[in-house]
Amino acid sequence: MKCFAALILFLFPGAGSLLCGQSPLTGTLEIRFTGIRSDRGQIAVGMNRSPEGWPREPHMDFFWEKDGLDNGVLVAEIENLPYGVYAISVLDDVNRNGEMEMVLGIPREGWGFSNNPANRLSPPDFNKCAFLIEQPFVRITIELHYAAGGR
Repeated sequence: MKCFAALILFLFPGAGSLLCGQSPLTGTLEIRFTGIRSDRGQIAVGMNRSPEGWPREPHMDFFWEKDGLDNGVLVAEIENLPYGVYAISVLDDVNRNGEMEMVLGIPREGWGFSNNPANRLSPPDFNKCAFLIEQPFVRITIELHYAAGGR
């Protein structure tokens, strides 16, 4: 049995807390969204733990009303996130349809990504947006961007 437990710990280092009856470490993520133009709609977040599906098929979705919007800034929290790597894509979903509105290929709603990478014609790579949760409380800021005439 000792050899089996040692093998499990070697192959899956995070399994130690499970073998000892402890739950995995989790943290709270505070996200400060800046540059929001309108109090209509909601802020939609897609969160990925790996490049698989990034950013169009998020592993987790979160939505926040803009009730607490103050001078273009909204602060939200996600609790009990297992320690690890994450990347976030954001949509200022003004019309609440869950999709980025486009006109002639130009976004009509705001968007942003964790780590605030430079704007390009396509979404940034997962690695440019990836950040680590490895402590009980992590705070990040995501700046929203709007194309000319966007809401």
